[in-house]
Amino acid sequence: MLEIEAKIKIDSTEEVEKRLKSAGAVFLGTQKQNDSYYNAPHRDFAVTDEALRIRVTGDKTELTYKGAKIRDGSAKTDAKAREEFNIGIESAETMESILLRLGFRKSSAVFKTRSEYSFAGTTVALDEVAGLGSFVEIEVISEDKDSALRTIADVKKRLEIAGEHIQVSYLEMILEKESLKK
Repeated sequence: MLEIEAKIKIDSTEEVEKRLKSAGAVFLGTQKQNDSYYNAPHRDFAVTDEALRIRVTGDKTELTYKGAKIRDGSAKTDAKAREEFNIGIESAETMESILLRLGFRKSSAVFKTRSEYSFAGTTVALDEVAGLGSFVEIEVISEDKDSALRTIADVKKRLEIAGEHIQVSYLEMILEKESLKK
């Protein structure tokens, strides 16, 4: 399966949240997410556009591998897709110890508060990302990329979300911000 998503920087999540509620979106919950990213010893994930992450959300922990982004390339949607694998793990600390012993190195961390809604065949996430600000992500999990892109464009229009789609991850934004400080 592919994760097809559009990420847009917004001034505030409040207006989008109001529109979601008035459109009948189903609230899935709000959670704090602590994401730790790791780089491989045998290739540089920044170069290959891959990601390996341990995510802690409350009492749930999972390991995620994301393949390189498959760009749509159209100026109209400019959404991205990528292969994604997730597996639940018991302990972030134990998994990190395994990765470090295998030669992986911790790249950085992303801390965010995410409110999620199910709406019109998508998951809409309203994110407050520490050090970066407010974002909306519209995501579809599918094998049919064209249909998913049409769905995302429709939801964006229905929710009156304007702005450029951001092609980089929160991790990439944070790493760029950290490099500017040096």
